[in-house]
Amino acid sequence: MHLPVALPRAARSFRLSAPWPASALARHAALALLLLVPTALACARNASVSESQCAAGDWETIGYRDGALGYRSSRLLAHQDACVPHGVTPDRAAYLAGWQQGIAEFCQPDNGFELGRSGEGHANVCPAAQRDAFLAAFDRGRSLFAAEARVREVESAIAQKTHRLHTIDEEMVATASAQLDPLLLPAQRIQLAARVKTLHDEKLRLKAEIPALEAELRLRLREFETLDGAVASTAG
Repeated sequence: MHLPVALPRAARSFRLSAPWPASALARHAALALLLLVPTALACARNASVSESQCAAGDWETIGYRDGALGYRSSRLLAHQDACVPHGVTPDRAAYLAGWQQGIAEFCQPDNGFELGRSGEGHANVCPAAQRDAFLAAFDRGRSLFAAEARVREVESAIAQKTHRLHTIDEEMVATASAQLDPLLLPAQRIQLAARVKTLHDEKLRLKAEIPALEAELRLRLREFETLDGAVASTAG
């Protein structure tokens, strides 16, 4: 499963475990600042770091950021490619130390649920100790996302068909008015009459389809509500 660029939004939902050492809190504060800076977000999307970040050499914070955003530790290779041209070699040990703390935050079950619920993905990076709980929570969220998507799909179909009914009525009125033109040729009158019949048949078909879709919508809503209740019960 691919890692979406929308993950920074999920990262903002993390809740830190207390107590945290001052150095870890400082790194978390630094991460918050990085997430607020557009260039940092662009950097995250481009799988790289800026020249100034290379020069700063805060590889523990960069590692923490990457882990908290759900990236693999192999992302360090991309940073190396970005920094070597500037005469900087990343500190692998510091990066991995930060990454391990960041990935532990990313792999919290609450974050897994939110990722699944919002339709986002993950790169299957969680350590064994957290993997099962994270994936179970992700699957619960994804189930809700899918159930809601089915509801929205039926709602959209109903809206489209209802709108088409309105446009058919307008077109039928316009076509009927056109038939009153005394200058029409016989072939044109035949064409207009055939068009009226086509529109009439389509209208009958839509009127039969919409009630069936409304019944399906009620079913999908019940399924979603049942699933939502089950998920809430599991979470509680």
